[in-house]
Amino acid sequence: MNRDMYMKFKLGDLVKKISGSQWHGTVVGTYSTELTPEGYAVESSTEKGSVQIYPAKALELWNANETTLAALG
Repeated sequence: MNRDMYMKFKLGDLVKKISGSQWHGTVVGTYSTELTPEGYAVESSTEKGSVQIYPAKALELWNANETTLAALG
């Protein structure tokens, strides 16, 4: 079976943290451990080169256009 078929996000997706500290960015990698079977490396949209890792359940898809419009309005 192809693991990618069951992944919540794909490389290049824009995502944001659901709660707690804020992090918005692009999925640049994946990881898997015994405690985190599906995790993602996310490069910050504002601090290029800064990457954080999060389990899939901590992230959701992010529409950068909506965030920009909300900030303007």
